[in-house]
Formats: sequence, C-alpha cells, structure tokens
Amino acid sequence: MVKHFIYICVVVLILTGCRALPEGTGTNAELPEHPQLLWEHRHNVRTVASPLAYNGMILFCDKHGEMRGLDTDTGEEQLSLSLGSDMEASFTIEDSTLYVGMIDGQVRSLSLTDGSEQWSYETEGQIAATPVLTTINGQRRLFVGSYDNYMYTLSPQTGKLIHRVETGYYINGTVALWQHYAIFGGCDAWVRIVDGATGESTDSLKLDAYIPASPVVVGDNAYVADYRGDIYELTFSDGRIVSHRKLLTASDDDGGMLSVPVVTDDAVFLLTPNRRLVCLSRKDGQEKWHVALKGETGESSPVLVDERLLVCTKTGVVTIHDATTGQQLWEYETGEQIIAQPVVGEDRFYIQTARGTLLCFGEKER
Repeated sequence: MVKHFIYICVVVLILTGCRALPEGTGTNAELPEHPQLLWEHRHNVRTVASPLAYNGMILFCDKHGEMRGLDTDTGEEQLSLSLGSDMEASFTIEDSTLYVGMIDGQVRSLSLTDGSEQWSYETEGQIAATPVLTTINGQRRLFVGSYDNYMYTLSPQTGKLIHRVETGYYINGTVALWQHYAIFGGCDAWVRIVDGATGESTDSLKLDAYIPASPVVVGDNAYVADYRGDIYELTFSDGRIVSHRKLLTASDDDGGMLSVPVVTDDAVFLLTPNRRLVCLSRKDGQEKWHVALKGETGESSPVLVDERLLVCTKTGVVTIHDATTGQQLWEYETGEQIIAQPVVGEDRFYIQTARGTLLCFGEKER
C-alpha cells in the first residue's frame, strides 16, 4: 500500500555544526497514538541527511552517496542508486527526478527510474543545503547555496545557470521562499532577500552571529535563529524587510543553536542549546512553557503534528510532547546519535541515526 507523506527535508554540515532546513512549520500527517518499533534497517555507514518519502518508499542516502529506497511497510530494499560522490545535503524529488548537492560542489539531477544523470552543474565549494524548487513567472527554478559564497538559481530542466548572488561567506541554510523571493542566511551573519525572477538582491539584515539554518517563512514574516541562540522575527513587504525584532535573546554566549524553529499562528517552538524544548508566544516572545530534555539538543529540528511535537536529541532520545503544555507523552532511546530530521507519514514516522540505522515507528496490529 502506498502511503502519502508530508515531510520536511534537512541537511547538515558536520565540520562546523551548520544546519539547514527548507521552509515549513509542521505537517498535516498523523502520529500514531501508541508508537512501537515496526522495523529497522541497519546499513552501518554514517548518514546525516534526512530521509524522504517517495512512491511507497522511504529514501535515504549515506555520506558516501549511496542511496537506498525501503518499502515503508516492510523495510525491504526496493531501490539502490550510487550518486558517485560524497554527500551530506538532503535531496529534492519532483516527477521521478532527484536533485542533490554534493560535497565536491556538484549540483546534480538524476532519474530515479534508471539512475541516469540528466545534468550536473559545478560550483567551487561543497554543497550543504537542500536544493529548493519553485515556479516564478511560469518558469521552474532551482535554488541552492554553496561554500563558494554564492547562492545559485538554476534551470531544473537543463542545469543552466540563470543567475547567482555573492555573499560574504559560506551558505549552509536551505533557501526559504516568500512570494517570488528567496530568503537565506549564511556564515557571514547576514539574512538576504533576492528577487527570484531577476537575481537582484533587494534587502539584507545583519544578525549578531552566523546563521547555520534556514529561515522559517509564515505569511509575511520570517523567523531566523543565529548560532548564539537569538531568534529574530522579520516582516517583509515589496521585497524588503520593513521591520524586525529579536523575539528571544540568548541567555549566554555559549552558542550551539543549530535547529530550526517551528512556528504556528500563536507560538514558536524551538530547541535551545541548554537542553530545553521551549514554547514562546509569537505575539510578544514571552515563554509559555519549557521542558528539559535528556541529552544535548543538536541539528534535528522539532516537527509539529496535530498538536504534538516530535523531538530528537543529538544523543539519540526521541520524545513526543503535548504542544499546549509541553508534557512528555512518549519516549524512545535509540542509543545512537541523531542529526537528521524525522519524517512523518499518515500513521507512522521514521528516525534516521547518524550511525546508519533507519527506524520505523507505528501502531502494531492487534
């Protein structure tokens, strides 16, 4: 049986702890009421990119660029594909075509039908971010940042360069989209807005520390975390930042804010460097509640599913919390480091550990 999934892709850069996530605040899928481990797949190769659900399979790619697709019901391997180079970025799929950035700086498009390469584009730095697809003025566009300090806009059909924008340092975060604009930050601490149609930089704002992750766009606002632990709210109009405020000020300078907040109509949920899951009022930034987590928080961001938060700590503890109160409802210790984002389906969810274990949780039939 083919299941339908809503997912959030995550990529991660191990060497600097930088982190990226495309636009998104949650999922319309469902978590099981009483999760149990249904199956696990161990391939024992370091894996930091988040898995992705596609066509009845859960796809994952290890650090050496070996991709596998497992049947979502049984965990049996259905697909195997070598990408030909090391990778840490998560990938995007559209119409049986895979788009991925590689450590060697290549952005590649491959057919999932036969594994053939359709095109490749070479940047001059490694890719740590997920390529993002959108349509602007009736034309498909592919956005991706590189460690050569450029954000690229490519044609997803041909790989041809449409335009590129230079920044002051590495780009780790995946591009977020607002109308026809690309919003992204980088290790130079600047948030930038680029017109996706023209490639023109329309505005920018410097934060207090470098930006390891993607902004989250909700309506005309974006929420951005810097590495120090500050959370900013930016308001856009006509391609510009018309106002901004610091919703949360870090309590110290230890740093370590790597994950992406989850934003709803009235709340912002985030993992702080001091091992806490925190809920803030979106209106005034006041804390509604917080809970202490077992182990260090890291790159994996929380996922909001039907008023419940699915959380993975770097030390391998997976928990589910009530989004209204923070109360812990469920816990599972994997015993392995977790960096990747969970994937949630209609009635199950998947956890990818850095050691190379993919875990499937759901309701067992009685």
